[in-house]
Amino acid sequence: MSARGAVRLACPDDAEPLCLLNARFNGAGLCTAAQVRAALACPGSEVVAVCELDGTLAGFACAQVKRSFCYPRPTAEITELFVDAPFRRQGIARRLLAFLEAHCMQAHGVDGFTLLTGADNAPAQALYRAMGYRAEDERAFAKPANR
Repeated sequence: MSARGAVRLACPDDAEPLCLLNARFNGAGLCTAAQVRAALACPGSEVVAVCELDGTLAGFACAQVKRSFCYPRPTAEITELFVDAPFRRQGIARRLLAFLEAHCMQAHGVDGFTLLTGADNAPAQALYRAMGYRAEDERAFAKPANR
């Protein structure tokens, strides 16, 4: 493994550290290691990449491959991108994103990518622009399930 770390697809053995990273990113208690392990064992349309530095997961990124009869080729939405604080400013987010893009194009024939980020998340927006993403004039809407 290089000093810069290895970027690769996640596997079920990554469940515990991914669960801890997700707690730091999205908040504690959202998932268990067992749930992460099960999701990685049967990923469906989700692609999960990790960056490993000296045996430690430094970050992860996720994409959902989307197919529709309306379009000739699938697209992918980057749904998560997180690098743990001690590993930031080392190009890991850029490498994770590039890996996901290449994998989705090669393995799934993806024709384009979308992502959402916070309106006030200037560092993420700068990264996305530097990687060729452009802001679009659309609104995101969300609705919780009625339970």
